[in-house]
Amino acid sequence: MSRPWCSRFGYLAGLGLAVVLGLAPAIRAQSTTRPPAQGSPAASGESQLAAAAKAESEFRFDLATDRLYALLIEQPGTSAAVAARLRLARLLALAGKLQPAILECQLLRDEVGPDHSLRQRAIEMATVLARRLRAAATPGGSYFSAFEPWPARGIQNIDEPRTIVFDGDGTFVLLDAAAERVYRVGPDAGAQIASPPSPTAATLLADSGLLVFGKNGLVSLTSSRAVPLTGVQGGTTRSYKNIRSMAALSTGDLLLIDREYDGLIRCQYPAGTCAPAGPVGRHRVVKVGASDWAYLLDERGQVLRILDADQRQIAAFGPAIGSVKLERVEDIAVDSAHGLYLLDRGSKRVWVVNLRATEDGTLNAVVAGSFLVPQEGEGGLKNPWAIGVAAGGSLVVAAKGTSRIMRLR
Repeated sequence: MSRPWCSRFGYLAGLGLAVVLGLAPAIRAQSTTRPPAQGSPAASGESQLAAAAKAESEFRFDLATDRLYALLIEQPGTSAAVAARLRLARLLALAGKLQPAILECQLLRDEVGPDHSLRQRAIEMATVLARRLRAAATPGGSYFSAFEPWPARGIQNIDEPRTIVFDGDGTFVLLDAAAERVYRVGPDAGAQIASPPSPTAATLLADSGLLVFGKNGLVSLTSSRAVPLTGVQGGTTRSYKNIRSMAALSTGDLLLIDREYDGLIRCQYPAGTCAPAGPVGRHRVVKVGASDWAYLLDERGQVLRILDADQRQIAAFGPAIGSVKLERVEDIAVDSAHGLYLLDRGSKRVWVVNLRATEDGTLNAVVAGSFLVPQEGEGGLKNPWAIGVAAGGSLVVAAKGTSRIMRLR
């Protein structure tokens, strides 16, 4: 990915970071528009998007970027070109090109109306990338600017926070497995919501519907019907009843971890039919991020495996990432631009890890920063146990044995 990139500096959305105006002329002077790939005939926007998606799935990231630039040049203003900008921003970020990635988000924001479905996503991604840019510009500084209480009125003492999943930038679902409670927590207070008996895992479907696994199976909160999970293993049909973590793919399928099965399970919903997927091993957490990449944390909390949309392993990191040694990662969160947040219970830190793609399609992990979670006092959080990331990149952390929830922003 060493070719010229469009690199004009945009705004830093949502963080209140000032753009240094003196940099703008120099950055604009670097701006180039990448031409379409030589010898490739013009194609429909949809086919070019499909070609970019295919190249990305094959980890030919430079080719995918070429296809997206060609689409923007040949068919500007079309719905396909609008969709291409957000994908292009994510690929530029994966290459470590944060300024042009933020610019693409800015252009998308300005191209579409205030009610367009992609506009808010563009603003949120720009905010996430602006955090990275700020951290890179201040070596040794903190990735986050504040650690503060999240208003948690209505939350009882949390026995074992198992899942935190955002369904809005200021609203998330918190599952307390030991206390068998599920909460919806807003910017001012939280409240317990109806859930199946003995809830142990939760996720959001692509249509934002909440799905909770309980004693009798999967339950959507819009339906009271429980869907049992079954699959054929070794020629024998078995039931999966001890789900500890699950995440939804964009297709609506689910990736799950069962305490009694060594490996990952892929299930169709609402059919409830399951099959083994991914690498064999003992895992504790599964999350799904952009491009339907899945992130698997091993049982010891020291190794993170990254799988593609077909659950093929494409990278693995840990127990060391550069000079950082992971001690006991309890939970992970994934943002919209392949950024990872590792809640290390052993070191009491949140590690911020960004993925970097190379020209040959391999992925590297780079520690972009960390935050030491205070243990004592009103601003502390002893026994941090679960973490979740909002669309704009702020984090919430919940702990065992307290009703306190803290926010990193």
